[in-house]
Amino acid sequence: MSHLRRAVLAILTLILSTQTLSADKVGDIITEARSFCESFDDGRFSEGDAATEIDLDGDGTLDRVVDESKFSCTSMASAFCGSGGCALHAVIGDRSWRFQAEGWRMMEWDDRPILMIARDGVWCGGAGAQLCFEAVVWSDGEMLTVMPAP
Repeated sequence: MSHLRRAVLAILTLILSTQTLSADKVGDIITEARSFCESFDDGRFSEGDAATEIDLDGDGTLDRVVDESKFSCTSMASAFCGSGGCALHAVIGDRSWRFQAEGWRMMEWDDRPILMIARDGVWCGGAGAQLCFEAVVWSDGEMLTVMPAP
């Protein structure tokens, strides 16, 4: 095989693998967090059990939630969470939504899945130490909630 042909094949392989990686939203979230951690004093990153598979939109296909409160970094104790909570990512197919959360749970109402997000009280007119809750559902590929946009 000629050097040119090998080079072309290597480039095509790299392009295809990059496209595959960028289509993985959960992988992108974890890679970004790992890079952030490692960029400060050579921190060591752990994703812990941050990624959970769950059917968010009720279509029978498992989606994923990434809870950054489960991340840890040896060089930054509060790298991923602050006084208002931690990032929570809901990933359905190639789309993702990001929330600031103090915690989360799934519940069902008449067989419809609902993502309940515990929010810092400031989100709903209270004080930061108070909690309020946002209910999120997905319909026709779109996120629906009564919470005003931030």
